[in-house]
Amino acid sequence: MKQGILKKCMAVLLMLALVLSGCGKKAEESPEKTKPQAPKEEAAPEPEEDTSSEEDEIPPEQMDLIKYNYYVELNNDIVEIVDSINYYYEVVDYTEEFSLLPDTGLTYGYRVYGKNTDILDDCLQLADMEPSYGEMDTLVKDMAEPLRALMETFSDISDSYDYADNQYQKAKEYHAIVYANADAFIELGYEFMDAIDEMGTARVEEEEEQMKAEGNLIIYNASRAISIGREVQNVAYDQGVNDENLTDLDLTEIKALYDELVAVVADFDAATADNDQLIKESLSNSRPFDGLYDSLIQALEWMIKQVESGTLPDLSGSGAPLGSLGHFSYVLGQCIDRYNSVFVD
Repeated sequence: MKQGILKKCMAVLLMLALVLSGCGKKAEESPEKTKPQAPKEEAAPEPEEDTSSEEDEIPPEQMDLIKYNYYVELNNDIVEIVDSINYYYEVVDYTEEFSLLPDTGLTYGYRVYGKNTDILDDCLQLADMEPSYGEMDTLVKDMAEPLRALMETFSDISDSYDYADNQYQKAKEYHAIVYANADAFIELGYEFMDAIDEMGTARVEEEEEQMKAEGNLIIYNASRAISIGREVQNVAYDQGVNDENLTDLDLTEIKALYDELVAVVADFDAATADNDQLIKESLSNSRPFDGLYDSLIQALEWMIKQVESGTLPDLSGSGAPLGSLGHFSYVLGQCIDRYNSVFVD
C-alpha cells in the first residue's frame, strides 16, 4: 500500500472509532456496505523483510469501511460536479462551438464550482486495493480522467475574472474541455451514484435490523426516519420527477411512505420519552432532534399537497419553497446532520 493513502486510512480509522465500536451508530451519509468477497489479487514477490506490509495492520472489515467512506466522499463530489454541469449549460449553449444562450439574465459561470481532486486521487489508489468492489472500482478508474478535467476546469471558471477578454478566449478554452468530457462523465457518474445508493441501502437495512433486535429503539427509529426520507427521494428520482415537473409525481408510494414516517417518528418520540431507554443508549437529551423529524413530516405533507393542487412550486426566488421536493430534501439534510452530531461525532 502506498504510504500516503495508508496514513490517511489510519486517520479515518481514528475518526470512525465510534462507528466501529457502537451498535451501528454511524454516519447516515456514509453507511457501510454488504458485499461478496472477491479473491485477493496475487502480488509480486517481495523481499522477506517486506512480506508483512503495513496494509496488513488494518483488518479487512476496517478497510472495507475506509474504502466505502472514501467512495461516499467521491460520490458527494460527483453530485456537485453534475450540478455544476447543469448550471453551466443554463448559460452556455450545448454545442461544440462556444456560444452564450440569449436572454438568460445569468452571468457566465453562474453557480459553477470546481472540486479539489484529492478524494479522486485517493479513490484511484483504493480501487486497486482489497476489498474489491468489482464494477465500482472499474467505474472509478473509467471516470477519473473526465472527472478530473471537469473538477479542474470548473475551479478555473469559478476563479476567472478575465474570461471575457480577447473575445472570450479563456471561456472558449474552458468550454472545449467541458464539452469534451461532460457527457462521458455524467453517464459513468450516474452509474457510480446508483451503485453507492444500492450499497448503502443494503447496509443500512442490515444495521437497522441489528439496532432493533438489540433494543436500541432511539437510534433505530432515528435511522429509519432518514431511510424513509431517502426512499421518498428515490421514488421521485425513479419517476424522473423534480421540482420543475413535480405535479407529475405519482403519490401512491409517497403516501404509504408518509404514513410509515408518521408511525416511525411517533415510536422515536415514545423511545426518547422513556428514561430507561435514554440510559440504555447513553443519551442525555430527551429531545435530541429538537422537532426536526416533525418538520420532515410537515415538509412531506406540504409536498403531497403541492402535487395534489396541480400547481408547481414557485422557483423564482432563492432557496427551496415550501411544498417543493427541494425543501423536503433540505429538511432531510438537517436530520442527517443532526443524526451525525448525536450518534457519531
